[in-house]
Amino acid sequence: MPSHYQNDLFTELSKYYDEFEVIYAHTHDDARKSLGWNFENAHNFNSKTIGRDLTIWKIIPYLFKNRKSTHIVNGIWAESIFFFVIILLNLFQINFLIYSEASNPFKNRSFLKKIILRFVSVSIAKLLIIKAKGVLAISIFASNYFKDLGINDRRIYRFGYFQKEKIHLKLTTKKSCISLLFVGQLIERKGIFTLLEAIEKLFEKYQSFHLSIIGSGILKDNIQHFIKTQNLQNEVELLGVIDSQNVSNYIAQADLLVLPSVFDGWGIVVNEALQNGISVLISDQCGAKELIREGKNGFIFKANNVNDITEKLTNFIELSPHEKLEMMKEIRKMNQNIDIQIVTKYLVACVAHSLNQISIKPTAPWLK
Repeated sequence: MPSHYQNDLFTELSKYYDEFEVIYAHTHDDARKSLGWNFENAHNFNSKTIGRDLTIWKIIPYLFKNRKSTHIVNGIWAESIFFFVIILLNLFQINFLIYSEASNPFKNRSFLKKIILRFVSVSIAKLLIIKAKGVLAISIFASNYFKDLGINDRRIYRFGYFQKEKIHLKLTTKKSCISLLFVGQLIERKGIFTLLEAIEKLFEKYQSFHLSIIGSGILKDNIQHFIKTQNLQNEVELLGVIDSQNVSNYIAQADLLVLPSVFDGWGIVVNEALQNGISVLISDQCGAKELIREGKNGFIFKANNVNDITEKLTNFIELSPHEKLEMMKEIRKMNQNIDIQIVTKYLVACVAHSLNQISIKPTAPWLK
């Protein structure tokens, strides 16, 4: 189920291939559409949605008709219908690649499902992907995951999530404090309390900063209680759910984006921050850490480590004007490497290499 922000990549890919089509597993629900997750908006590539434009029973003849095409499947287990598609691609001996994150260790599963996945999923996954021409691995975590499944490193291509630059005008009014921003679900996996505890420690030494929290989730009441009991009402603000367009505006006005997740397959918000010239503080368990050069365009801290994130926040707060200028230069360098056209060209090269059309394995531009 491709996300709405992948449409930029699909639009660029359609320029390279005469026959290019995106198949969605299903439409987004109303909640996601309200946040801007609507792939049905006008786009410049052909697409179909299973259940609406393409019934399950028509998938078999569809794949057989397109058996000479190369297919890229988003994940192994993410959507049951895509799991079925991978089986068919193997049976029909059709060229395909897998585009996937690593397995989410925090995903809620029943006890029975955990047991089944532990003892069966690895074996099934190996059988399903053994004939894949390649794997587009979302971050080092997915790369290691597929290596553990026995995929040769030559067939693993590092990838991520990328979108077209969405530059927003940054207000030039003089700030009285440093603006920190968190964007994400208020759930345990996002590590929000690691950040809040660091803010509490920082408040003992600094008062010239403010944290805005965008998002909602089951920890909302706990967070409100923490803010109140620690007397941080002036330093921390809960903004709730905001649509994607306005989130982009908040990112553009921030000084530092913080992604403290205990695990995140990637974190597209990191791309958007960098594209708007905003530094990033990210945990070492987020895939998008690959875009951060320690102390140059941001900072990386050990997940769940309050002391480490506090130290990195302190480092950012105490940056001199010259150091901030140098950091901005490094951010611009990274932006050149995650430009959607550069990334698309790299993806096309990955597909060509997987099909033995070129001999030299391409290197991800953001890792050079």
